[in-house]
Amino acid sequence: MLLRSLRLQRLLSFGPEAPTVELRSLNILIGPNGSGKSNFIDAIGLLRAAPTELQNPVRDSGDILAWIWQGPGEARAELEAVVCNHPESRGDLRHRLAFVEAGQRFKLDDERVEFARPKSRQKKPFLFFGYERGRPMLTAQGERRELRHEQIDPQRSILAQRRDPDQYPELTYLADAYGAIRLYRSWNFGRYAPPRQPQPASLPNDYLLEDASNLGLVLNHLRMRSETKSAVLSGLRRLYDGIVDYDVRVLGGTVQIFLEETGGRVIPATRLSDGTLRWLALLAVLLDPSPPRLICIEEPELGLHPDLLGELARLLRDAAGRTQLVVTTHSSQLVDAFTDAPESILVCERHEGTTSMQRLDPERLAVWLERYGLGELWAKGELGGTRW
Repeated sequence: MLLRSLRLQRLLSFGPEAPTVELRSLNILIGPNGSGKSNFIDAIGLLRAAPTELQNPVRDSGDILAWIWQGPGEARAELEAVVCNHPESRGDLRHRLAFVEAGQRFKLDDERVEFARPKSRQKKPFLFFGYERGRPMLTAQGERRELRHEQIDPQRSILAQRRDPDQYPELTYLADAYGAIRLYRSWNFGRYAPPRQPQPASLPNDYLLEDASNLGLVLNHLRMRSETKSAVLSGLRRLYDGIVDYDVRVLGGTVQIFLEETGGRVIPATRLSDGTLRWLALLAVLLDPSPPRLICIEEPELGLHPDLLGELARLLRDAAGRTQLVVTTHSSQLVDAFTDAPESILVCERHEGTTSMQRLDPERLAVWLERYGLGELWAKGELGGTRW
């Protein structure tokens, strides 16, 4: 688990009074289109970009103003994350970012890294980087010093500018943790999609890239562990009877995926259905025995037969025991599979242009859940997160 909480204010669809969202190991976001589910994951994408180029996610969207809330008041977007304890410091870290538009460009207006809470006999949390009376302050090897403004690039996070585990262990810890966040937002498994094509053998094999272009390498890496390979095969056989094995072949510096069926039939990735490839990608992500600390997946149910959604829910539960998951869905059937764990569900709604997020309360729903499944209650409008 990486994030204890996330507070977004005047950022995307989150208004100036948006409350802090407390996070758990499994967080399933439900709500109508346009309610802010994807915006929440895009905000996590800002954290992932902080150790390199913070403005890249903003630049990719084409317009800095699209990231700043369009309502009345100050045009200054803010993000505050509480990150699970640094192993050496033995305390949660708070990271605060604020940015504005300056000359139609991204400008980092404020940044602060500190302990989430004061230590004993301290009035304020210990500061690792931030601004005091307008002056940038940095702690190196336990000593705080003042920096000149020209020493700080206003378009980049401090995590991209000071990275040394000996001098700045807390900043380096955040940079490493953020850089390992995995986002899976817009998979494409169409006819010419990257997972169908021969994949360069030089791509990474220890995690799935966002476009799944290294799926074969990751599957090959997972099958090196007999227990993990058995789990992948078990998951594959949920698709249909007759799957014997999967194979990954290295040919001429490229990697290709094949499924082996009974009767000796071998099916290349170019001939697999979209849903089969999507399921393979989900297995590669959710069965990873050593996953990153935070994974976000948008609408994992897309392209899957409804009969698979119970198995998908089981995979999500199991994976949440090894990592933190933020998942969006529009499937009442998938939500129904969490009837015994309503606290996993966050309901997203948008009122008067601002997003609100509320975690379900098991006690409040206890009587309802004696008669109805969670997905059914959602469809009936009893949970919120609907169009009406």
